[in-house]
Parts: sequence; C-alpha cells; structure tokens
Amino acid sequence: MRKFMCLHTLPADGFAFKDICEVADALQRDPHIRGYRSFFNLTDSKAFCVLEADDCETLAAWFHEKGIPYDCILPVELEGEYGTIRDLREEPVMAGSA
Repeated sequence: MRKFMCLHTLPADGFAFKDICEVADALQRDPHIRGYRSFFNLTDSKAFCVLEADDCETLAAWFHEKGIPYDCILPVELEGEYGTIRDLREEPVMAGSA
C-alpha cells in the first residue's frame, strides 16, 4: 500500500467528533484502505489525513461511497518526522504494506 495525503473541506454543520470517530473506525475495518494519521479543525471545517491504499482511485471511490467531500488526494513522495526525511518514491511497495 502507498500513503496518500487527503485534504477535506467539511460541511460546516455536517461533521462532529462522533462522526469523525465513526469514519476513523470504518477506515480501519476496510480491507483496501487504512487510516494512518489525521488532523482536524472543526472550527474552520478542515481535515488533513494520511491514508494508505493501493491507489488514488480506491480512496476517491471510498470517499464518494461514504459521502465524504475531499479537495484533493495526493501520493506521499517524501515523509518527514523529527527532522528525518524518507524518500518513499525509492521504496518498493508491497501489497498490504506501507
């Protein structure tokens, strides 16, 4: 599986903490998509998530099926944590792995 960055503009009256928890749970149970990391600002109705999937189309179809709007879905090419950067473009992708 590859990692994808997903940006969402949420309906101002449509997503509460409970709704987000339900979406997160559904992501972890889906055989083709896995939640990796998410950030939310309900005040400004924005969400930024990093999800794992085989391809962008799989994510887009899942969002459409669940009625979750998204602004963009982009593959992660570089991943940084605490000053260390990994180039994911050079790493082999195996089925079911990050």
